[in-house]
Amino acid sequence: MNHKTESKTEEAVMETFPASDPVASPGAVGARAVPVGEVLASDAPPIPDAVTVRHAFPDAERAKIAKETLVREAPIDPRYAEIGSDHELRVTVSAKDKARIEALLARC
Repeated sequence: MNHKTESKTEEAVMETFPASDPVASPGAVGARAVPVGEVLASDAPPIPDAVTVRHAFPDAERAKIAKETLVREAPIDPRYAEIGSDHELRVTVSAKDKARIEALLARC
């Protein structure tokens, strides 16, 4: 390829790159609708016909893994699950979800 052809090719490429619109800066797009901290700090809404499912674990680490599993797979809101000092995971769910949550906990 000769020098003139290379020069024209580079010029053509510069005018078309990037092919899509440039990504907007976060300032141009704006902030999240609700900051994450505000969502997590807020009180969880009450669950109709709520029941508490309890499951004891031999250590805090296994209880934490079980809680994370429920958050991902059930899914549950993490604000409805707490781990006690006795390594017992207590989860508040609706009565219709009780059996499903117990089955998930039995696998942990």
